[in-house]
Amino acid sequence: MSIRARIVLLSTMLMAVVLVSVSLGVYQMLTRSLEAEVDRRLITVADNYREQSQIDPAIGVGGQPVLRAPANLDPFIYPGLHLHVANAAGETQSRSDEYELFLEIPESVVQSNLEGDAVYFTTTLSGSDVRVISAPLKSEEGVLFGTVQAFESLRPMEQALEQLQLFLFSGFLIGLTTTAIGSYLLTGQSLRPLTHITEAVRSVGQSGELKHQIRTPATNDEIQQLAETFNHMLARLDAAFNAERRFVGDASHELRTPLTALRGNAEILLRQLDSDRMNREDMREGLGDIRDEAERMGRLVEHLLTLARADVGWRPDMQLITLEKVVRDAARVATPLATDHLFHTDLGEDLEIYGDPDQLRQLLLILLDNAFAYTPAGMTIMLRTSAEGGFARIDVIDEGPGMTDEQVTRIFDRFYRGNEARNGGTTGAGLGLAIAKWIADCHAGHISAYSQPHAGTRMTIRLPLALPERVQTERDDPSTPMLTTRQSPAGE
Repeated sequence: MSIRARIVLLSTMLMAVVLVSVSLGVYQMLTRSLEAEVDRRLITVADNYREQSQIDPAIGVGGQPVLRAPANLDPFIYPGLHLHVANAAGETQSRSDEYELFLEIPESVVQSNLEGDAVYFTTTLSGSDVRVISAPLKSEEGVLFGTVQAFESLRPMEQALEQLQLFLFSGFLIGLTTTAIGSYLLTGQSLRPLTHITEAVRSVGQSGELKHQIRTPATNDEIQQLAETFNHMLARLDAAFNAERRFVGDASHELRTPLTALRGNAEILLRQLDSDRMNREDMREGLGDIRDEAERMGRLVEHLLTLARADVGWRPDMQLITLEKVVRDAARVATPLATDHLFHTDLGEDLEIYGDPDQLRQLLLILLDNAFAYTPAGMTIMLRTSAEGGFARIDVIDEGPGMTDEQVTRIFDRFYRGNEARNGGTTGAGLGLAIAKWIADCHAGHISAYSQPHAGTRMTIRLPLALPERVQTERDDPSTPMLTTRQSPAGE
């Protein structure tokens, strides 16, 4: 069953329950009200007769007083009401002139009247239910000498209740029909965006394209939020799949180059070996090329593995370390690369942070390797550390060609290489800065680039310092888990 059908069925059932409950309540309330009104009229008529009744001074047969016949009731004031008078023995003495049917009084009612109580009861006259009140008639001395019965046919009340039943049943049917039609139309309008979402998902599944967008209804409700969220999800999936396609394409391209060089050099060496014209210098040069390309491919595979581990959520283990030691180790390893450059370090005070020394060393070597690769010979490269608020700051500054604003916004993308890198023949694959950013993120830090064309580049890393109380706890109990509460700033 569809959602629309379930909503219509549920709303109709709920409305049916409400209408039945209201109808029963109205019917019961009106029935009791009409019955109470009949009883009120009967007791009023009976009391009026008892107040106006008189005893004839003549003594009848058997010594019983003679009861005068009641006057006819005004049909405009008491329509449908009649009076019946009986003696103490329950024998009819008189009745309203216009009513000639015999009214039988039950023995239990007579007994109650003898005891001085007025009694209501319902009986049948000429096939119609009538409501009766039987009240005692007493002398001034309190002696019971008869009873008076006021009665009224219940047929008018029954007809009124029958009309009410018809009205309530008609209202019940109209209410259910209106509810069913209204809920059907309303749910159709409300669920129409879900149909568009289904069509969009089906189109995505059939075509594989994630550019489909659904029309967002301006309803300011959950359906609009769902549509906007779905469009946002499609956009993110499209961006992710495009990035994956670029990643696979770039990785294939970067791997193709060293493999082609390896295959070419191997074929040349094999041909020389088959022709017995092996040249020592050619062999050395070919093997050197094979070694260089193998190293390049090894670095590329290592970077891809690092990023693959990052994508599945792997994070390095953190420990309390001294930043100066890590920076000095990185500078020592990078010094042999600075044969044609002026390489300076400016290390400030000892700063303690939580981090992985191997990962931080790799981060610094990536930045230093880029600085050496893109800075002309004879120019200066500076590695500097300092404290800035609650953060340790590391700057790698070069005097290279610099970058445009567009390049700065993309340098941390995977496989991105600027024009200088592509035209200058550098061997990088464009993965180093992506790995550097991931390492900084793992340390709750931030890495940013500041550069202008022909004005050099400054790469800045900010890492949160270890809180003093946590440092003392770590030294007292090395098994205590580390926590840092400072958040990395988003910019300069």
